[in-house]
Amino acid sequence: MGPPIALDLLTTRPEHSIIRQSFKARLREEPLNGDGFGIPWYVPEIPPEPALFRSMQPAWNNVNLLHLARVSRSSTILAHVRAATGGSAVTEANCHPFNAGRYAFMHNGSVSEFPRIKRRLREGLADETYLWIHGTTDSEHLFALFRDHLGQRREAAAMADAMQATIADVCCMTQDVGAT
Repeated sequence: MGPPIALDLLTTRPEHSIIRQSFKARLREEPLNGDGFGIPWYVPEIPPEPALFRSMQPAWNNVNLLHLARVSRSSTILAHVRAATGGSAVTEANCHPFNAGRYAFMHNGSVSEFPRIKRRLREGLADETYLWIHGTTDSEHLFALFRDHLGQRREAAAMADAMQATIADVCCMTQDVGAT
């Protein structure tokens, strides 16, 4: 966390802004990340929960992003551009980041063989967490599992432990179905 700055200083104006990353990704064979984007930012003096702006439009094509980023300030800003994993729907519910309470979550990459472990992962969730899921992505499901692990610990210092437990659970599930 640093001093508050306008969101556009990180999200729309720099050379590696999410707009640029949405059409000219350097770390992907296919340079397009045009399946949506999202930005959570925190203004803790108002609420502890992050503000959230998500769209299934590509970042390069969203005029509202330019206007909002220019006038919003925060000391904690996250941003994500999406290239949908094969077979994953391009909907706003599937756009990262996901948020619940004061937490925001983003994930790059994919869970190997996710369709084969999805039912097992969902069956282990608390009812409240299960009902919170709106989309179909592996990332939102990881966040749900993380929330359950974090809820069992009930302390902020346990976030790293909850994330490690989430990764360990998903690794076991993918190994059980023979994924590498």
